[in-house]
Amino acid sequence: MRESGESDDRCFCMDSDQQGLSFIESTNFPVNEVNDASAREKLGGGRPDFWEMVFWWTRKPLASARAVIAGALLPSSISPHEFKYNLRLSGGEVAHRRNPNVPQSWREIFARTKLLDPFAGFGSIPLEAIRLGINEVVAVELLPTAYIFLKAVLEYPKWAVEKGHGQKLVKDVEHWGSWIANQLKSDPDIRELYDKDTAVYIGTWEIKCPHCGKWTPLVGNWWLARVAGGASEEEEEEGEEEETRSGAFRRLAWMEPIKSGDTIAIRIRDLNKELGRTTIDAKINTRQGKVTVNSNTYSIPQKNIDARRETATCLHCNNQIRKGVKEWYVKEALQDWNQKIEQYLSGQIDLQTLKQTLKARPRLLVKVKVAGKDLEFEPAIQEDNEKLWKALEKLRQIWGDPDIPTEQTEPYCSSTYHTIVWGFDKFYKLFNPRQLLTLVKLVKLIREAGKRVEEEKLREGWSKEEAFRYAEAVTTYLAMSLCKHVNYNSIVTSTEPTQKFIRETLAFRGIAMTWNWIEEFPVADILGSFTRSLQSIAEGLSYLVSAVSGSPSKVRVLLDDATVLSRLGGERFDLIVTDPPYRDDVPYAELSDFYYVWLKRALSDVVDVGGLFVRQPRFLSEAFFSDGVEVETQWRFFADKEVSEAEGRSKFFGGNVGDFDYFKQLLARSFKAMADRLSDGGVVVTYYAHTSPDAWEALLEAGWRGAGLRITATHAVVTESAQRVTARGKAGLDISIVAVWRKGVSGQALADEVYANAVDMCMDYAVKLHRNGFDGVNLFVGVLGCTLSVFTRYERIIGVKDLKNLVERYVYPATAEAIARALGGKEFAGKLSNVSLFYLLGKVLIARRPRQTRRTMDRSTMTILAIGTRNDLNTLRTLRIVEQEGERFRLLEPATGRGDLVDIARSVLEDRGINPRNPIPRTAIDMLHLLEFYATSLPRDEFTRRCEELRNRYLALYDEAIALASILAQVLPDNDPEQRLVQQVVRILVPKTPTGLEKWTQGGR
Repeated sequence: MRESGESDDRCFCMDSDQQGLSFIESTNFPVNEVNDASAREKLGGGRPDFWEMVFWWTRKPLASARAVIAGALLPSSISPHEFKYNLRLSGGEVAHRRNPNVPQSWREIFARTKLLDPFAGFGSIPLEAIRLGINEVVAVELLPTAYIFLKAVLEYPKWAVEKGHGQKLVKDVEHWGSWIANQLKSDPDIRELYDKDTAVYIGTWEIKCPHCGKWTPLVGNWWLARVAGGASEEEEEEGEEEETRSGAFRRLAWMEPIKSGDTIAIRIRDLNKELGRTTIDAKINTRQGKVTVNSNTYSIPQKNIDARRETATCLHCNNQIRKGVKEWYVKEALQDWNQKIEQYLSGQIDLQTLKQTLKARPRLLVKVKVAGKDLEFEPAIQEDNEKLWKALEKLRQIWGDPDIPTEQTEPYCSSTYHTIVWGFDKFYKLFNPRQLLTLVKLVKLIREAGKRVEEEKLREGWSKEEAFRYAEAVTTYLAMSLCKHVNYNSIVTSTEPTQKFIRETLAFRGIAMTWNWIEEFPVADILGSFTRSLQSIAEGLSYLVSAVSGSPSKVRVLLDDATVLSRLGGERFDLIVTDPPYRDDVPYAELSDFYYVWLKRALSDVVDVGGLFVRQPRFLSEAFFSDGVEVETQWRFFADKEVSEAEGRSKFFGGNVGDFDYFKQLLARSFKAMADRLSDGGVVVTYYAHTSPDAWEALLEAGWRGAGLRITATHAVVTESAQRVTARGKAGLDISIVAVWRKGVSGQALADEVYANAVDMCMDYAVKLHRNGFDGVNLFVGVLGCTLSVFTRYERIIGVKDLKNLVERYVYPATAEAIARALGGKEFAGKLSNVSLFYLLGKVLIARRPRQTRRTMDRSTMTILAIGTRNDLNTLRTLRIVEQEGERFRLLEPATGRGDLVDIARSVLEDRGINPRNPIPRTAIDMLHLLEFYATSLPRDEFTRRCEELRNRYLALYDEAIALASILAQVLPDNDPEQRLVQQVVRILVPKTPTGLEKWTQGGR
């Protein structure tokens, strides 16, 4: 019997007998508490310290990983209260801050378990397995970069703790990091090239104007600081434009261009200094570039570069800069810079020729100094820019040094390295000359520190093996500090004036061309500097040492291909928990090369071979060398093996590499490899977060059809921060579906029968998810997991042509109908046509932005809802249910900001082409909007007379509109104008009958 107050908000649709099932497959698994703990973890203060060691694109919450692993191993009969208490899920605490309490009865189960994560990423799942005391934990990654980071997260802390060196390792990383920083500060080149009191330089590109011949900087954002003083800055006033903010600001500063002869100088406007205030009450319109303080209005310059429209404006002559010889002149100028900089460094042209023939060059605009906890801004002067040229000359003197990353960036995925078309085709070109020279010096210092660590330990009497392993660990953490710093110190960073000040290189899905980039003084005390990065590494390592202390687990990190798992031989695992790649996930092989080229240098050796300096293996040679041959880049060696869809890979690798079919093949192979290594009675648990029908088709083909696994339970688990999804109306997910798989599909059933069962079984689940705060696509995908668990119990579904047909004609529609019935009850939802279902789910699942007059969807969201409700996009447009603008679709619903209720109701009829005096409704949506207009504009007697006329002429549409109105009256939020409209309709025409949702909220069934 379930304990009082325990949730059963999970989908358990197959096995009514819970004997032999794990706790995660039972109705007692406390998914609500797991989600609460996961949500706390994804907020700023709750993030695990080791996540800050270096940026990685996705990391699953430790709370959910802990609960999933323990839940998959413990029997269904355990106490939910004990489960929550031992895993630190209750009481509002951040679960990962303390190790779990593992009682003896649990310890005996965990001590005989082997766990595998074949897509281990940054290690959340295996780390929690170690903390739980799982006997043997194996983490696998394909890419060397991820492999090295996993070593740092899992193996080194565990090894150091077992040897009694845990805290010493932390101290030595700090010590040798400090040694590197001091060595760098005392370097003559660094002292010559940097101002010791300047923390950050803000730069951009300037081009020689093709009209006037003068150099003009290209500035994408003139703001330096626009920092809110409190939450009020985010509160948008009713009726204001989206770009307007009003409230208290702690910092307001910007740049202004000043013509000074043939140059453009920079003037700093620091409003805090000018007004003598620490906080300024202001109204700011960023689109218009206006700041209003009291009665004074200040103007911020408009950007003079728009790369998307391929336009720029000269700040001297004000002429538009458009097409050059073949392409946009600005693009040609940057290509020219990159070509000539390579010619200069390789000795083909001299410095004078370079300067005289350039069309583009880097330009420093502002110097930033740290004053206490504040920033001070000064204009950069000619002397500052001359230091970039001095650095370039010094680079030429060492050209050919193997520590300069001359490797080619991948040439085929324009969505990954957006910089390729601008001529930035090699990694060293992503840095200005001073940045590059300094990073090369850091690489050499890290390598030297590693040698000194090893020598020190040998002098202390350590064995050669242990001294080497310890030096490897210290050097790896120092190299990670370099990676974190590099992410904040390139010419593809950008300024971020509202919060962090610096937006790092990898802040976007790809590396993008930017017009306000950041250069840091590496030893300054500022976000992203090498010094500050060392602090993050030390804090993260200290966290990991504490986390793994006392664990009896054995840990292995393997560099292997998840589609083969060849390094595991014939091993079997009791539990496989993993987060497999999604259809259009980040192209990790290509993007993480940005780290790889620096890791390879810091962790390898350089030796003189006959007067030629060459790279040789030292630490983690398996990551950088294959059969003695250097792995130049990950994209060349691993991109065709990575389980992901990446447009463009076929251009280099040939065949269908990188397309959707290729992704499906590799995903299927990985599931087959997992199933082959699963012990009898073992369980596979996967995270999966996607909205695309094709992606779920791929998952079914891999796990169900390919590997012969069935889904025994699913849970909708929070895995992302809600703040991550900033574009409302987009199919962005805050959750993943955690699916529990077992071997043994069997039997067959008719598709229509399974569909009906799925709707019945998942309707209650949808109500529970909605009751617990799930909405939008999170609600849809949560119920989708439940639907899949019904369909995959059978080996064969009769009546479907293929998996695509199964997903699009049965799985998605069953999900949509289950949600509709959950919201409206069978008595109402069963009366809705496909078009009305679309309208209902569009209203319920898509949020409206604060001043968005109507709900707007991107194409992927529109496709999901259309497929889920068995509608055709063209039909929905023809019936004026939606209107399309480019790639966006607007739901034609009663709009905000159109006057009173009568005006709102009349406006939607006009927009949909319906004449209320002589209406000819085509759909129940037309009928609904007619009823809303009549209810608000006519006396009650006249309204009921009109309704009777409509009912007599269009009975089916009338009844369907009433059913839809009844549902909407219950589920729409108060700030939706249609909620007030349907309330007036329902108040007169519908007797009071609780809907499905109302029954649940009132506690009844």
